[in-house]
Amino acid sequence: MKRHTTLLVLLLFAVAASSCSSNLGLGEADCSPPSGDVSSSNIMTVQAVPTAKYTPCLNELRLGWDSVEWFAERGRSGIKITDDFEPFLTATVTETCDVSEAVAGDSGFPDIQRFEDIESQPARIEIVIVPSGKQPLAAARLLVEELDGAQIDDRPVAYTVDGAINDPVSSRSELALSRGAYVWIIDELDVEEGTVQLRSNIAATAGRNLEPDDALDRIEDTAPGVFYRGSWFFTFEGGCITYEFDANGILAETVAADADDALGFYPAGELRQGARDAGFDIG
Repeated sequence: MKRHTTLLVLLLFAVAASSCSSNLGLGEADCSPPSGDVSSSNIMTVQAVPTAKYTPCLNELRLGWDSVEWFAERGRSGIKITDDFEPFLTATVTETCDVSEAVAGDSGFPDIQRFEDIESQPARIEIVIVPSGKQPLAAARLLVEELDGAQIDDRPVAYTVDGAINDPVSSRSELALSRGAYVWIIDELDVEEGTVQLRSNIAATAGRNLEPDDALDRIEDTAPGVFYRGSWFFTFEGGCITYEFDANGILAETVAADADDALGFYPAGELRQGARDAGFDIG
């Protein structure tokens, strides 16, 4: 006798299943081709958004990912990835999504369009040293050699010496600040005293007559935390997969690359056919 499974019954099961972590290899949101019996999660996935050409899947777990939770309800289904029980990355398939505020990118797939709406603070701290003349330029280069490898709160620091000494210090400083960098101005007096003038988009950080170590301490005290927040959207025939990010600290440093590598798109048609071949009436 043919088995008939309704979405309502499956969704009642999903309420209980959604609080449990999914393990790769059991067919729960796994990007590997299904083998043997079709899992209940796969059936609910394709029933939740019956128009979607793809559904999100997971290639592998990454270091720092505590658990992977699968969820489904009418109109949406997906994968929630948590750290210390807090979600920082969720991949959800829906029929449509709003990309009006997002920027177009390259999905790597001919039939999928990619859009991004992201705010981030990278781990690396940029310091641009702006010397006012030849002598300060030589001092700036020597200072970079002395500070090579120094970190701020375990965050890497990149030093750049602006050698355009014929241009005004003010315009060079403003350009560096507009790029989100910290600025150390060095003039002839700073060369004599071994100091720098610190400029920043954060008013509390700025200061004059600072020794380089003191300038680094000021940056450490006021530097914004590392984060990666916002959404990626992947649109395709009959649906959209949205990656929602809310990662901080160490996770934020690699979450974008990890999402690209670890998450994938499973052809929903294959899951539907597998469910039918297993005897399920998925509508």
